[in-house]
Amino acid sequence: MLEFRVIEHNSKDYWDTVHLRERVLRQPLGMRFSSEELELENNSYHIAVYDESHKIIGTAMFVTLSSSKLKMRQVVIAEDWQGRGIGRELIEFAENFAQSKDYKVIEANVRQTAIGFYESLDYQKLGKEFTEVGIPHMKVEKHLKP
Repeated sequence: MLEFRVIEHNSKDYWDTVHLRERVLRQPLGMRFSSEELELENNSYHIAVYDESHKIIGTAMFVTLSSSKLKMRQVVIAEDWQGRGIGRELIEFAENFAQSKDYKVIEANVRQTAIGFYESLDYQKLGKEFTEVGIPHMKVEKHLKP
């Protein structure tokens, strides 16, 4: 059974999510996190997904934009766990968490290859495609149900 939970910045679990994000999202682009980037994450919410052996297999980060809006960043599921619906469960857990904190809207800049996934979760495309870290992206947004 999978476990979803909010974790603390700079904890062991946090560093496990950093390594997962770096391996899946950054290294394929020839990028690494800087210590300055990671320090800025101290005001973010971090959510992790654990497998039955308590190993982190997925994560998402949320930055507060206003009292009612969060920005979802760096959603990742470990390669060998992709395609099993865990990303959907992670987003649903995150949305419920956001609602519990009285947030009304979640926005994200998502890779063009993931647009269909976010649309299936009722995220709406905003604006035009743009390039971020050399990859086509689209801004999406979802108004959470009260």
